[in-house]
Amino acid sequence: MNGTLALWYQSRTQGPPQSEPSRRSGNAPSVQLHVNLWRDIDKDFNFLDVGFLLEDVSDLDRLNLFIPGPIDAASIYDLSNALKDADTLNAVFNQVAVIQHNADQHFIVATDSDKQRVIHHVEPSRDLAISPVTVPGRGRGTTVALNTSFCDRIRDPAHSGHEHYVRLRVFLRGEARNLFTTEESAPGVGLSLTQDVLETTEFRLNERRSYPPPILQSSMRGQVRLKSVYYFLIRSKNHQLGSQHQNFRKVRNLEPDIWTSYLQVGQPSAPRWRRKPRADGMIIYQWRATDRIDKPLDDFIAYASFRRVQAKILAYLVAILAIGGVGSALLNVGIWGLHGLYVFLGKAKPDEGPSNLLVGGALAVCALGPMIYSRFRSWLN
Repeated sequence: MNGTLALWYQSRTQGPPQSEPSRRSGNAPSVQLHVNLWRDIDKDFNFLDVGFLLEDVSDLDRLNLFIPGPIDAASIYDLSNALKDADTLNAVFNQVAVIQHNADQHFIVATDSDKQRVIHHVEPSRDLAISPVTVPGRGRGTTVALNTSFCDRIRDPAHSGHEHYVRLRVFLRGEARNLFTTEESAPGVGLSLTQDVLETTEFRLNERRSYPPPILQSSMRGQVRLKSVYYFLIRSKNHQLGSQHQNFRKVRNLEPDIWTSYLQVGQPSAPRWRRKPRADGMIIYQWRATDRIDKPLDDFIAYASFRRVQAKILAYLVAILAIGGVGSALLNVGIWGLHGLYVFLGKAKPDEGPSNLLVGGALAVCALGPMIYSRFRSWLN
């Protein structure tokens, strides 16, 4: 990954910048961060789902998320309505949740932890502030913020003491498509018909040494209290896991019946000849980190590498043409030699059909003979 995500807030009573993050300050909002990175859904894009579970929001004026890549407003979608499906709601929170109340701008769910959770609807054009950020040497990044008017809704006294949840989908297209991944192809040998591709996927959050200067300065004013990070990497089972920097919490098959409709949010209508993206054949890898007294949660990194075998179509074509050309040449030489032998023996040349059969059989014996001999010796031993 080229850079890091950054999460911070703007206080209603903005103080001076601090030399170190004041993450234990009493007024800072607490955040549980949910991140789903979806890969291999479509060749034109990947997407990143980000959920913020907020508490202690009395001082929250603006919540900022920096993404180290170019993102436009049209690439961001609200996922709150997708959570009205009971199976999806339970899967996202990994607990039983029941919708108790629906309103125009939110709905309230009760969980088995006896807490009420307000899930807010987001209108990106109205509730988000999206700003480009120049990243020296790395192009352009983007800050996506829950703006002041939206945070005013979150602080509604009627919801005092409740948890608040916002979930967004960010489509990663173009330059941003491989924001979290790099690929390296192993050199092929000769006319090798396949090639190993090594892909590394790395997710970083709040790695301060990688902040662009404007983000470093802004984030010093308001570090959130990061209670936990749940990071899920979802991708095709055709990619073989190579290594990871720490053990997963869970690895499992993704349930297509639950997640297929959820995947459709924001996706363009597929042509009739093209199958709609589904969650079939996907594996989910989960990492988790939680805040502890003896080990505060300031940042988070998850790394994994995958291998896949890629067919070399051009090599296939070259091999077919080469083998066909060499085989044809050898056949012609063999037929010419066979006819010369018949002339030398004073006999009439055989017809074309028998000539092809005799020479072709001889060439097949020459090609397969070593393998047959090796197998025969192995059988004897």
